[in-house]
Amino acid sequence: MKEIKSNNTATGEQGAASATGEQGAASATGEQGAASATGYQGAASATGYQGAASATGYQGTASATGYRGAASATGDRGAASATGYQGAASATGYQGAASATGMASIAVSTGQYGCAQAAEGCAICLVYRGKDGNILHIRSSKVGDNGIKANHWYTLGADGEFIENGI
Repeated sequence: MKEIKSNNTATGEQGAASATGEQGAASATGEQGAASATGYQGAASATGYQGAASATGYQGTASATGYRGAASATGDRGAASATGYQGAASATGYQGAASATGMASIAVSTGQYGCAQAAEGCAICLVYRGKDGNILHIRSSKVGDNGIKANHWYTLGADGEFIENGI
């Protein structure tokens, strides 16, 4: 099979970057930039004011570092990270991971066997699904409440309770 590589970069005010195909990467920097990577092992990164990053496909990774930036990873084992002020990280694929380290940010993992972590002043939201994929439990918490520690990974158990992973 022929290897397909992709690489896009957008800089400056309101730029956008998109990479599709196998092992592609997209990066958008500056004010209101957006980055999107689709396909096998794609990665997307958006930095700056209100940046957004989206990675879809198997093992995609998305990172948003700007003020109110959003990162979304939808593929299996994808990872999403929001490091800017009031950012949001969302991982929706199987065994996806979401991390929120920016002030007043949230990490949400809604996929089967997903996990999340957050820094002090942030929050996590997790879903537990049955074998058929239906939602059985959903739970969220601010760091410091319900036994949730800053910068520790959590999953949701079959009983709807948080489980510290240690990964």
